[in-house]
This record gives sequence, C-alpha cells and structure tokens, in this order.
Amino acid sequence: MAYKGMAQIDKKELWTIPNIITYFRILCIPAYILLMAFAGVNADPVLLYIALGVFAVAAGSDLVDGWIARRFNMTSGIGMALDPLADKLMHISVLFCLSLCTGLTPLGEATDGLSALGAATMQASGGWYVHYAFVILLLLKEGIMVCAAPAVMKKGAKVQANWMGKVASFTVSVGVLLAFFHPYVAFADWGILAWGVCMSYAAAIGYLADILRQIRKINRGEMQAVTAESAKTTDSSNNPLADADGKHSAADAVNYTVSAQDGAADGGDDAGRD
Repeated sequence: MAYKGMAQIDKKELWTIPNIITYFRILCIPAYILLMAFAGVNADPVLLYIALGVFAVAAGSDLVDGWIARRFNMTSGIGMALDPLADKLMHISVLFCLSLCTGLTPLGEATDGLSALGAATMQASGGWYVHYAFVILLLLKEGIMVCAAPAVMKKGAKVQANWMGKVASFTVSVGVLLAFFHPYVAFADWGILAWGVCMSYAAAIGYLADILRQIRKINRGEMQAVTAESAKTTDSSNNPLADADGKHSAADAVNYTVSAQDGAADGGDDAGRD
C-alpha cells in the first residue's frame, strides 16, 4: 500500500535488503560525528582516522545496496528517495566535521610529527582541514534539493542520477578523502573540492530543470505520475524500460497507452519518429 500523497512509497518495500543497508548508512552518520567531535576536542588523530574508517564503510555500503537492488530487482520508490538523501547527509556530515572539528578545536592546531611543509600548510589554512566556505556552499545546494524532494514525490516526478551528478559526487568524495590528510597534500584536497562543488551546482540545475519538466507534463496530462511500481520500470520521462530480454512487458504497454494517445493528439510528432 502506498502512503497517501507519496505514491512512490510502498509500505511493503520499507524493509528490503537495499533499504536496510541504506538505514545502516544513515546510522553511521551520528557515529562518525561523535568520533570527529572527540578527535577534535582531544586533538587525537587516531580517532580522526577511525572516523575515516566509518565513512569508508558507509561509502562501501552505498555500492553494495545499489548492486543488490539492480541485481535482484529490489529497486523501490523509497530507496530512490532515501539513497541519495543518505549520501547527501553523509557528505555534509563529513565535510561539516572535517571543518568545525578541526578549525575550531585543538586538532587543527596540532603540528606534532608534521614536516615543515605540513606545518606550513596547516598554518596557511588556519587549522581548517576543510574550509567552512565549502560547507556553506554544499549546505545551500543540498538544502535546495531537500526542500524540493517532498514536492517531487507528491507530484509523482522521478529523479534519476545523471552523469554530471555522478561525476560531481565522485569528485567531492575524492576531495573529502584527501581532506583527512590535509597536512600532507598541500591544498590538493581543496582544489578537488572546489571543482566538485562547481559540478554539483551544475548537476543540481540539471535535476531541477528535469523535475520541473516532468511536473509540467504531469499537470498537463501528458505524462503519468510515477507510482511505487512504475518507479522500478520507467525512466525519468516515465517511459517503460526494456526488460532483461530487451523487450517491454505487456503491462508497460497498457500503463503508457494514455501517454501515447496524448502525444498523438498533440500532433503525433514523436510517434512518427518512432
């Protein structure tokens, strides 16, 4: 049964294996924050790298749940909503803690065991492993996307990752990993993060444009709203995806007859090209 106003969420899909892994990834966030807080207050680099381990486990679980969902056909509407949200929360938490738990704590002032270049890097960066400007920019972007999420699900639009978003996420992840070793990489981490932030904004603009296009089509009756079932079998234009044999099922054909008829009524241009 789908929740009222949220057609993409089916209660039966709450406890699929990929979704359980996503819940685990979300639970890794407070564990990471606590480790980073203690690392900063106690100027303990060991706790810093244990926190890095938690982040690595969470990042690895993201790959696992995606593979399971695709391999065993366990994709779901709630997974499509929660998986990117968990990723965003983890990225923001990591950046937030790498910034505040170093720049505002004794950990950022610690230079014991660093080379002359490492000590100079920490002095030039003011003790910040990640400058707070990166956190502000990414928080602003993610805040916009999170605010848009309820409207997306209520209207029945479908958000699918595009190549720009994937590359941006990968770039930010590389920058975050390098930031754990900020004293040793001479600002290479900040350069990569800056590029990742720029790509993240470009991807966000692309997502919002696609969402608005879908909502307009849904409001005009040119496209059916995505449901928990159709979310598994359609692309961002709500067109049926090919099955394992490269063919569309009969159910898909029936589900999209209305869309096809609407397209024909508007001039049949797309049908003619097909």
